[in-house]
Amino acid sequence: MATLYTLRVIFFSSEALVLGLAWLIHLHFDQPIQIFASSLSLNDEVLKYLMMLPVAIGVWVINESRLLLQQDDQSIRILTAWPHYWRLRIHAIVGLAYAIVFSLIAFIPWTTKAGISTGTGMILFATSILGQLSLAASVYMARITVNEILAPLK
Repeated sequence: MATLYTLRVIFFSSEALVLGLAWLIHLHFDQPIQIFASSLSLNDEVLKYLMMLPVAIGVWVINESRLLLQQDDQSIRILTAWPHYWRLRIHAIVGLAYAIVFSLIAFIPWTTKAGISTGTGMILFATSILGQLSLAASVYMARITVNEILAPLK
């Protein structure tokens, strides 16, 4: 049961949709994006910090996921007694995995020195940003929901 639920969370999520759309865009629109990316002229200093933005969002997601599952002793007792806690935990673990994947995707254009001046680099960068933002929104909403549920129980 947990394995099927984990697969469902992995493959039917907004993050999986971002990865799938990025793959389709790469297959069908790589040339127009290549032309657009080569026409961009960005300051190297700005570009260096911009390339680290997905990693910074990933670090925020990891911290918020930790806080989601381990707020304080009383919250941990309440959450772990909840019969569906295992689902929340699966969502958090899959979210952490996606945060790492999107951070690694962000490193590819940065380490190849081509940056986002190529079509593939631009697609990878956009994928990592959109994926991390989608993940951050999901984790943020989960934190709000868990806090709303726990507020009357504390």
